[in-house]
Amino acid sequence: MALSRHHAALTRPRSVEEIVKEAQDFEFNTNRSLQQWLRASKMLLTEAAICEQEGSLAMAYLYLYRHAELVLSRLPQHPDYRDSRFKEELSQARKTLQRNLVKLEQWKPRINQEHDRYMKAMERKMAERQRVQNEFDQAARDRASYTSSRRSSAASTSAEDHMQALNANENREFAVNLAQREIRRRDASRQSTTQAGISPATIAERRKGLVAQDDSYFDDREDPNDGVREAARHLHRQSYNSPREAPREARRSRQSTYSAYHYPRVPQKESRMEWSAQPIRPAHSQSRQSHPPKIPAKESLYDYTASELDNTPPPRPPKQDTYSNPASATPSPPPGESHQPPSKYTFKPTAYTESGSPLRTVLLPPDLRQKFLNLAHPNTSQNLETCGILAATTISGALFITHLILPDQTATSDTCDTTESGDNALFDYCSSNNLLVCGWIHTHPSQSCFLSSRDLHTSSGYQVMLPEAIAIVCAPRYNPDWGIFRLTDPPGLPHVLECRKPGTFHLHEEGNLYTDALTTGRQGHVVEGPGLGFEVVDLRK
Repeated sequence: MALSRHHAALTRPRSVEEIVKEAQDFEFNTNRSLQQWLRASKMLLTEAAICEQEGSLAMAYLYLYRHAELVLSRLPQHPDYRDSRFKEELSQARKTLQRNLVKLEQWKPRINQEHDRYMKAMERKMAERQRVQNEFDQAARDRASYTSSRRSSAASTSAEDHMQALNANENREFAVNLAQREIRRRDASRQSTTQAGISPATIAERRKGLVAQDDSYFDDREDPNDGVREAARHLHRQSYNSPREAPREARRSRQSTYSAYHYPRVPQKESRMEWSAQPIRPAHSQSRQSHPPKIPAKESLYDYTASELDNTPPPRPPKQDTYSNPASATPSPPPGESHQPPSKYTFKPTAYTESGSPLRTVLLPPDLRQKFLNLAHPNTSQNLETCGILAATTISGALFITHLILPDQTATSDTCDTTESGDNALFDYCSSNNLLVCGWIHTHPSQSCFLSSRDLHTSSGYQVMLPEAIAIVCAPRYNPDWGIFRLTDPPGLPHVLECRKPGTFHLHEEGNLYTDALTTGRQGHVVEGPGLGFEVVDLRK
């Protein structure tokens, strides 16, 4: 359902053809407003920008290609596509798409090269395993028990050997430290770019659209299609015509083989975007015995040179059973790990939707809720609701909430709504700062802690853009006085998206529409990270 279906990392390097196939696999629901889909398209650009920062070009390629698929093929199906209110925003989306073609063209050979190296490394590894297997078979009578142990170890070696997968809930202190270090690195990178003489406006544009360095490369003529047809043809050519494919006949044959991926055709059968069904698991070390003959060293599937063969990951940080007060000093990283880049780690998903799709872990500052209540107190004392937006960034496969944004809004005792200008300012701020809208937080000054029918519709808008999006409810007069929720998927999310009942508050026939999202819950993917800082941005007028 959601456009953004990114779980930890790709389990292996994939070819451009495989990435394109996944990029096209998402459900487009015309019951959602065109405005929501346009905002979702900007979220895809933000996901791509963050993936590029982390060096994950394959993931960035997937999000940019999906953005192209959405803008070129899906949005024209929407009933409001020709509404004059959206003309300017649609035109800008198409121009951004054309600019992103340069990125896609530059990344394609690098992605395919990595895929080729992986396949060759796999062939070498399989050959080595077979050789070791044959040696063991020769000595089976004398070393039966060792043979069994070694075969088991060889069989368990996988493509994830290059990266240490961690459970964020069991390693909260380390996760927070890793996030703080990566955020500092990104800030320093932005500052150096600014000092190099690039204007803030240009930086913001490149960050939002991943535009090419030379904007003069493009023709900004205002024609009826804004170059959409040419963009589609160019995207199709650069996605399938690789320089490494030699004869033209072979190229034609290959294009025929992948005819199901042709762009910008809408897939015949749309389905939910299922992203990386098998979560990454950490490699398990195994003790060695002294008697058997010496076995050749294992070769990493991702580290291909001899100088990189010694790639034993650092020791796993200890499990944190107790947590210090959030106001206490920032915990130090585990010994020997402070120098490691974020790419050496990934936080594996530990929670899943009701359909079995993995959910990225969301790390939430534990004192954010109280800070929000303090800001909302003037409204709460007058029996008025207050809402805020949770904005996050992705680091090593997890979502870290780093901003609490209060948009311009109107409120009653039972509702709170952002104004149109407040909505625009909110998404402009998130887009220009590479932030993902990860849900919302609001008060129930006179009601208990639950999601009303109106709250469900609000949450569905965020969750359709980002499956990990959450809703935090603060009900200071009741016990429990707060909760963190998400819509079930299914039945909650699809049911609410299809709901057309009038009225601010109405009943839904379907039960089990939402569930607890904290790690203590059955399907919880939210972890509180002691020491995780956040910024408050008050955009209220």
